[in-house]
Amino acid sequence: MELKFRYRFEAAHRFTTAASASCMTPHGHTWHATLHLQSLRPLNQDGMIVEFSKAKSFWKSLITDTFDHSYMCNYQDGLVEALLAIHPEARLLRFPGDPTTEMIALLMFSKAEEVIVAANLAKEIRVSAITIEETPTNSLFCPREFYTENIQRFKNFSGWWSSTDPLDRSFTASEA
Repeated sequence: MELKFRYRFEAAHRFTTAASASCMTPHGHTWHATLHLQSLRPLNQDGMIVEFSKAKSFWKSLITDTFDHSYMCNYQDGLVEALLAIHPEARLLRFPGDPTTEMIALLMFSKAEEVIVAANLAKEIRVSAITIEETPTNSLFCPREFYTENIQRFKNFSGWWSSTDPLDRSFTASEA
């Protein structure tokens, strides 16, 4: 059995290495992020896998309080310094590379995994996938297999995706 929780957010991003001028220009989208949770046990005595509020509260907080109205950016984006000089409290969300839809899904997956473990829900549910809809016509489905194969690429970085706090916006690069 699978649970799904979908929330919408508004956010901007830009690529620093893309060939397209439109993607290298800061621009925004109305995004939808869906968390897919797989049941790891039979129904409990209340006839549920897990109380929905326990399973979705962190996801809603991550989307509405951290991602919504953020500028998702490569940690090496040259605009970051200028934005912080103008507005030190800018809602920046740094990534260990360009914030592609694939990268967003991968790091959201990591964040969800961390929070589920910290909330003592790992015996009941686990993340099976993340779906990110960048526009009404573009979406990406990130299954557990893709996550497992690719998350190790970012072992020299830590940040918001490895924290159990849905409001965390931290970023650290310890490049080798």
